[in-house]
Amino acid sequence: MARISWKEKKKNKEVLKEIGLKHTELLKTVKTRQLAYCGHIRRHQSLQKSIMEGKINRKRQRGRKRKSRLGNIEETMTRRRINECCEVALDREEWRRTIASNLWQETEQR
Repeated sequence: MARISWKEKKKNKEVLKEIGLKHTELLKTVKTRQLAYCGHIRRHQSLQKSIMEGKINRKRQRGRKRKSRLGNIEETMTRRRINECCEVALDREEWRRTIASNLWQETEQR
């Protein structure tokens, strides 16, 4: 971004200041895109959907369970459970309204 090399060792705050963004705006954009992509994948029958839902048969590895994509979605969608989110995502317009209202409520709480 802004042709700033990682070798320059600038802090994130400095880079965001140069670009003219606030930290919260960037997080909001990332969360919006993650939720939109989740809805897109949810509406289609594909390998990506199977991976996102964790329905691949394999032996579980040792150690702590990794965070799943759906776990991150549930964490972002504070007002709804993941089952509700998956059903709402099937209707594109409703999903868009849900994303917008959730992010609006999140910024209002801060």
